[in-house]
Amino acid sequence: MPDTLTFTSVHNIPGTLASAAFTTKTSEVFKEENDIAPIFINERMKYIPWGGDNRMPYNIINLIESDETLSTCQMFNAEVCYGSGLVYNTEQATERVRSEVDDFTSDNDIASYFLGVCQDFKHFGFCVSVIILNEDASRIRLAKGQRVR
Repeated sequence: MPDTLTFTSVHNIPGTLASAAFTTKTSEVFKEENDIAPIFINERMKYIPWGGDNRMPYNIINLIESDETLSTCQMFNAEVCYGSGLVYNTEQATERVRSEVDDFTSDNDIASYFLGVCQDFKHFGFCVSVIILNEDASRIRLAKGQRVR
């Protein structure tokens, strides 16, 4: 790279119709009007908001969905990440367990839930999946018809 490039700028790439953006401070990627400071829940707990208005994920999704090509490509990427979907192997399970797994999967749209997790991963570069178990951690705590997500 030529010595004239600075790493907080945008430069045209010679011989192409493209540009490259360089930054050494990732905090400058999304410019915020407000300072991003910890929000205190109590004296022992605090969290960092998602952007100055705590709405950055929604803003990113709106930007992605407003561009038809990007939206289509991101969905394709999520589907590729998802692969063939979820496979429940109950071959070695008892008939009772097999029946419970079948009931659970028919009552809850787990496939859509995990596709959503893959979309979050593709949109934000990470994802969090929270599944709440019952008290003895032997089952996922859901009522019939209740969605996982």
